[in-house]
Amino acid sequence: MPPSATEEHVAFVADDHTSNALKASYQQNAFFQWFRLARPRVLRRRNRLLFLTLRFILWVFSTFLILVPILAPSYTRPPQHYRDLSERCAGPNAAAGCANPFNEQIFIAISLYDKEGYLLGGDWGCLLLELIHIVGESNVFLSIYENDNAPGGTAALDAFRAKLRCGHELVHDIHVPLTDFPTVTMPDGSQRLKRLAYLSELRNRAMRPLDRWNESVGVFDKVLFLNDVFYNPIDAAQLLFSTNVGPDGRTRYLASCALDFNNAVLLYDLYATRDTEGYSMGLPIWPMFSTAGAALSRRDMLAQKDAVRVSSCWSGMVAMQATWVQNHNSSLPSPNFHSLGAHVIDPAQPSKNVTAPVRFRYEPEIFVDACECCLFLADVAAVARRAGARETGIYFNPYVRVAYKRSMLRWVSVAQRWERLFELPQGILSWLAGLPTHNPHRMVKEGESFVEEVWVEDRGTKSGATWSLIQRQARNGMFCEVREMQVVTMGERNGDVNWENVPIPAGQAYYFPT
Repeated sequence: MPPSATEEHVAFVADDHTSNALKASYQQNAFFQWFRLARPRVLRRRNRLLFLTLRFILWVFSTFLILVPILAPSYTRPPQHYRDLSERCAGPNAAAGCANPFNEQIFIAISLYDKEGYLLGGDWGCLLLELIHIVGESNVFLSIYENDNAPGGTAALDAFRAKLRCGHELVHDIHVPLTDFPTVTMPDGSQRLKRLAYLSELRNRAMRPLDRWNESVGVFDKVLFLNDVFYNPIDAAQLLFSTNVGPDGRTRYLASCALDFNNAVLLYDLYATRDTEGYSMGLPIWPMFSTAGAALSRRDMLAQKDAVRVSSCWSGMVAMQATWVQNHNSSLPSPNFHSLGAHVIDPAQPSKNVTAPVRFRYEPEIFVDACECCLFLADVAAVARRAGARETGIYFNPYVRVAYKRSMLRWVSVAQRWERLFELPQGILSWLAGLPTHNPHRMVKEGESFVEEVWVEDRGTKSGATWSLIQRQARNGMFCEVREMQVVTMGERNGDVNWENVPIPAGQAYYFPT
């Protein structure tokens, strides 16, 4: 029996549905087949593009690694007068005073921890003797202060004294009791000695020969402060006699500092260093300074200047004009000049401005510090400006580099050939790290009215004290301040580190760590 029209229609629809299903299935299979075949080609093209990009980047980086130390090394091509000094003092038989063309009188001040005598009795002592020779034994007075030595340290000091042919005063105090120093009262009621109170006193003791006029000591043109750093003696002479030289061949600076390194690329002394606008440092790889403000210090570093403008520095070796630290009277400037804490300025009642001769001081209040070296140069600069001095500039000299291990000094000189490559990464990483840290008192000048946050007694609180904002008159060097506090660890000293950072109570409005 032949199919009806309805049956034919149903069959047609069924056949059409089957055909569409087969077509869809075919198209789907064709798509997956194309995807399987095309995807590897796309990935291969992408992988090849990525490979070529990475290879190009590697090629560019390798080219820079090779060419930069050859064509554009950093701070390896000093001005001619640097080369002249090096040539005059070259070789093992250099003449006495070869580095000191104007026979300037130099006072070398060293506060040294050398308990076993490894420094004075080793390479460090030999470097110091060589430096004295090229400056000229007749041009040098050496002052070294040590305390709490073991027998080996005292023996090394005595043996070193026997080798000296310059004027000198080498002092060793058998014991300096920590209980003699002023302390701060902690929230738990304990008394702690601030580390910077201790360091300030020891540094001042190394300057004792300058406290009174003494004909046997003499008058000095410059002071060289030395820490326990290793250096090239000719570089130390360059710091003294070559930094920012004028047309007459004489230096133009109030103070100049070396750069100190604890490894091949990282600047060590961030605590004492502030750029020319008072900002703290960026990431401590070259060019060290941040882009904050006008970035003048950073620009000087990038321009390869031998006198990079700063407002404070130290870095283990500092040369400065002596007139602001030497007393020219036979009596002490004040009856209590040698008393512990005599040079401290009371933050609550800063009744005195800093005056010459300047000495090291510290911030006496709890939970705030300011590096004694930063305050010292800030005070020297203030006194010099007030007196109308011609030279008031404080500078880094990046041609002069020191290290805390002699073996590291060689690697510092190697790494500096590539340091121009650090400029862009240093700027980016400094920004990402939020450097420089904010200091609310950076622009505050001596004598100005300002608001300071201090930790004050408050019996209504659990800790018995709280943070309070107080209107005050500013003392000098406010840009040196940081919201932290280092205290001396009690008991017998073991090793180089005898201090610790104490936790700062929460809740302050002004937080500005190093």
